[in-house]
Amino acid sequence: MNVKKIDLIWAAVSMFIVGYSYYNGRLLFGIVVIYLLMAAVFVSHIIRIRRSLRNNVTVYGTVSDYFIDKKGSHFYPILKYTTEEGREVTSAYTVSDKKKRYEIGSEEVICYDPQDPMFFCFAGREDELTRDYVRFLFIGGVIAAIVLILAFATK
Repeated sequence: MNVKKIDLIWAAVSMFIVGYSYYNGRLLFGIVVIYLLMAAVFVSHIIRIRRSLRNNVTVYGTVSDYFIDKKGSHFYPILKYTTEEGREVTSAYTVSDKKKRYEIGSEEVICYDPQDPMFFCFAGREDELTRDYVRFLFIGGVIAAIVLILAFATK
């Protein structure tokens, strides 16, 4: 596991919020604050991804192989493609699938970011890049609303 500095900062901030809110008898509000902070981070990720999609270049890529996770249940297609500048790129898709959706050797339409040619998405499947963030925002928002309703109802 690769723990980054931002992960340690996030853990410390979360622990402080939980401790402070618990100490003041407002633990549920502390949990909602943590959700709101996570939501802000996820919204910024969604905006950044959508901004990078605006500048994408469309090319054909060839499925050369699959990266399979250790459990063997998630597949990441590996594509080879040539950028507009003539650079040969081999890159794995960042979104997993539960099945091998593409045949090895098939050509697929992809979109890559000229600023970061290793980052690509399949044309027509751009929403996969932000799907998990949107799910968190929706499900977490429902849970946060329920927590707030319960907190105010018990006063």
